[in-house]
Amino acid sequence: MAVIYTGGSASLLYGYEGATTLGIASSAITNIFGLNQKVTSLTLNTSRIDLNKLGQVETSKFAYGQQQGSVGVGFVWDSDKSDQILKALFGAPSGTGQDIYPSGSTKPFTGVEGSGSISVSPSSPLSLTTQIQVNTSGAASLTRTLKGCVVTSLSLSTSIGEVVNSTVDMAFAKEDSATVALSSGFVKQNAGANDVAGTPYTFAHGVLTMSTGGSGSATITEVQDIDITLSPNAELLWGLGSHYATNVFRKIFEISGRFRSTFKDQELIQAVIDQSRVGTETVLETSNVGLALTFTNGTKSLIIELGGVSITDHSTSGLEPAAPIYQEVSFKSKSIRIVSDHTA
Repeated sequence: MAVIYTGGSASLLYGYEGATTLGIASSAITNIFGLNQKVTSLTLNTSRIDLNKLGQVETSKFAYGQQQGSVGVGFVWDSDKSDQILKALFGAPSGTGQDIYPSGSTKPFTGVEGSGSISVSPSSPLSLTTQIQVNTSGAASLTRTLKGCVVTSLSLSTSIGEVVNSTVDMAFAKEDSATVALSSGFVKQNAGANDVAGTPYTFAHGVLTMSTGGSGSATITEVQDIDITLSPNAELLWGLGSHYATNVFRKIFEISGRFRSTFKDQELIQAVIDQSRVGTETVLETSNVGLALTFTNGTKSLIIELGGVSITDHSTSGLEPAAPIYQEVSFKSKSIRIVSDHTA
């Protein structure tokens, strides 16, 4: 009977490549994405070109274009290790005892025209190497090394009764071999530097607040579910001389999301009305924080602050006998600041 391999004999790790060495494998592939991490999709495409021939209906020859790969990873956000993936979007963080993305920021970008946004640093996305291993037998393990991975989108979401889930979608520039080596090269994820040392955040640890203008803010109560997506819109670039991508660039950094909560008053509806009638561009704010999502677990916390928030639509449901009325709000933000506090 053939052996069926499962995730019980697999590992998933990543490490950052140099700032100018896209596609050259990292020398330290030791980072984890978080708890319950899993590969949700993995595709490698050769961009095959079919060449046909007059006088016959069968394909005559094949040629191959650029190699294109994509990988999706899902995980539960861990209080200590998960924020390391934010380096791919913002560069190295600042802070002592906590990681601040982007480095040195004290609040989201103010939105002043022509001053440049802190959300686009670094201007070129940092690439990483993702390593997937499967221990295929007692003596051997299969290793796939995905080089030049760039994050195309990162999302966080939670709902009542759930943990804080995250997904990362990446495009990768190069996979030049899949190797089978002795099992002694298999990197376990249950000890040492590769272990998940932190704790998961859940819906019960979360608070969503909205600016009330000036320096004030108010808690949005009974939030049923929320998701935030960061899209750096990074794209790989090919050139003559190689099937592999040789460079990467990013387009507009997009920050969007939605949440659903119980209906309490007219404030969120009025925000939508005001933007269409009086030309208010964003939620009224002077502290440069329009929405803030905070998860706290003991002394550890994750704070996501959004500036320049535009509420794009407002939906109402539950207008029926003996049912709670809910409001669902979609929004887009100009900038973001994330603080991950690892204080023990």
